[in-house]
Amino acid sequence: MTAEEIAARYVGAPYKHGGRGPDGYDCLGIVLAVYRDAGIETGYSDRETYCEDWHAADPERYLRGLLAVGRPASRPLLPYDLVYFSIGGIVRHAGVMVNQNQFVHVLDGRAVTISRLMRYWERHLAGARRFI
Repeated sequence: MTAEEIAARYVGAPYKHGGRGPDGYDCLGIVLAVYRDAGIETGYSDRETYCEDWHAADPERYLRGLLAVGRPASRPLLPYDLVYFSIGGIVRHAGVMVNQNQFVHVLDGRAVTISRLMRYWERHLAGARRFI
């Protein structure tokens, strides 16, 4: 199954803080679900509960976790590359590339979607990690 086919199965699933499915996902939850379905072991484990404003208490938490897995990915980005974004100066959002210019992700209060890596997302791209 391709990354696009796996991601399409999740499009429309609701956002849920701390969600790991099937009743909802946060951005890390959808990343882990796509990798699990693809049979890709990330080694990422964030089992601690966290409040909705975790980034105020520990702004580097998400980035530390992301940098501990995979290896740096450079352009061109490939399907299954993990992309992460700095919003408000803090890395706090991530998704999975499904082809060279689109990624699957979910935002607070919205449903899982596939977006193009351009304009807003390109400006906020902080890095990428590769597992395969």
